[in-house]
Amino acid sequence: MRQRRERTQKENELQSAIIGALGAYCRDKRIRCSHLEYFANQQGDGVNRVCADFLATLDDSTLLLAETKVQKDGELIRFDEEQYEENLMFERCGFPIVYVYNTESLMPYYEKPQPYDFPEKTLAATNYSEPSLLPDKYPAMDQHYSLLEWLKQVPAGGDNTTRFARIFAAIRSEGLLTNGLMMLIYGTSSMKFLDQPTANDLDELINTLTIGATGRFLNKKQQKKLEYFLAEEAKAFNSWINFSDPQNGTPPLLPSVSSSSVATDGPNNGAGTKRSTSGYDEFKL
Repeated sequence: MRQRRERTQKENELQSAIIGALGAYCRDKRIRCSHLEYFANQQGDGVNRVCADFLATLDDSTLLLAETKVQKDGELIRFDEEQYEENLMFERCGFPIVYVYNTESLMPYYEKPQPYDFPEKTLAATNYSEPSLLPDKYPAMDQHYSLLEWLKQVPAGGDNTTRFARIFAAIRSEGLLTNGLMMLIYGTSSMKFLDQPTANDLDELINTLTIGATGRFLNKKQQKKLEYFLAEEAKAFNSWINFSDPQNGTPPLLPSVSSSSVATDGPNNGAGTKRSTSGYDEFKL
């Protein structure tokens, strides 16, 4: 398990602009929105960590799981290849993980005076991409959609029929959304146990996936406890974390799961949108 590096000042500035605009936009549109940002020691590929810089929940039914990168001259600054491979793995497991990056050198959030419509302008100047569609530190910017476009596709009032919505309704805390729990939500669609979970079931399950889970692998006691609740369907989870021999250097096997639930097609049947760079010279990312 590898600990992520600390964010740079520019990454923090960009992330603050995105989160500030997201919160203001959702408030104006009467969308319930909560977010959490993570320190480097909370991030990574471990069971009890989170594979993102920040997450946000919308109307308690849609999850935005985002890795923030600063874009300059068509390149994502401080792009990490190893981290990218980890995020590809999480995407293949069904996680709604996306990269978000700026398309303007000066984000509208920081313009002086700040525009009244800074939420829309800032989100329009922020592109998102699933890892597999990035495809590297030189993003295909004209093929990616903005967070504003993504937000317009989120169901009004939320979609309480999704597994994420049902489980989140029971846990009611973004702080409990670790890689381990998200794997059970997104990466194991056959687990009927999670279709109608009770509060007590989730309490025991969360304890299994958090208490003492310091790496990618659960210990034998935790494995037994997990199997007690998930019975034979725990095999899908086993295939990800490779219980058999975590010390043998073999990478975890990946269950065959459809791609992330985050919208990637966007409007206009795949027609890309291009962004112009700002005319401002100060406070550039």
